[in-house]
Amino acid sequence: MGAGLGWGIDNPGYVAFFDALIDGRLRLGQTVKQEELAEILGLSLSPMRETTTLLEAEGLITVRRRVGLTIFYPDVRFVGNTFQFREMLEREGLRRFAQTVTPQWISTRREEHRDIIDYVRAHPVRATYREPVKEVEHRFHISFIEAFDNDQISIIYKRLTQKMFILRLLTPESVGPANTILSMREHMAVIDALEARDVEGAVRGLETHVRNVLHRVLTT
Repeated sequence: MGAGLGWGIDNPGYVAFFDALIDGRLRLGQTVKQEELAEILGLSLSPMRETTTLLEAEGLITVRRRVGLTIFYPDVRFVGNTFQFREMLEREGLRRFAQTVTPQWISTRREEHRDIIDYVRAHPVRATYREPVKEVEHRFHISFIEAFDNDQISIIYKRLTQKMFILRLLTPESVGPANTILSMREHMAVIDALEARDVEGAVRGLETHVRNVLHRVLTT
């Protein structure tokens, strides 16, 4: 099997691995036998071997003979590097996106951000607002990446986004109601700058947002 950039990104076992981390069936830093992991992910032996190879290549697990598979536990350097890479991609994408942004995009994004803030206030339980917030975040950030019109960058960003979501498992309070609303307001500052055709203001707003999220992940 070729190991190109897109290899395995939609592999059922790869997707199931992230789902299991998110819903708590697996934990960061946990060690399990391959048979246990296969059962948790709902895989037979052959697909499990392929998934193990992929996860190990991605640095998401470490395979140790007679011990088992250890799920990675992000350290401060990993967290910082991940956020730095994300900021680099989104900053350049935003500069490109700002040249073609439409009034419809601005009005739609602003309205859904206002709506999600109201929703989080009315339903301040993470399990309730997690998916709606995730969708709003995705539509906001992916717009900048799509401005590259580059399949390889899109694949890299998809992998990066999955890892970013895992980082939030370290500090659940970093995505609690108050911090979630702060993030949405930071998004809206970028939207306002784009409406004003203030490209550098939008870039500064994005940089502030990413760094604030990093601070919340590391300190909350």
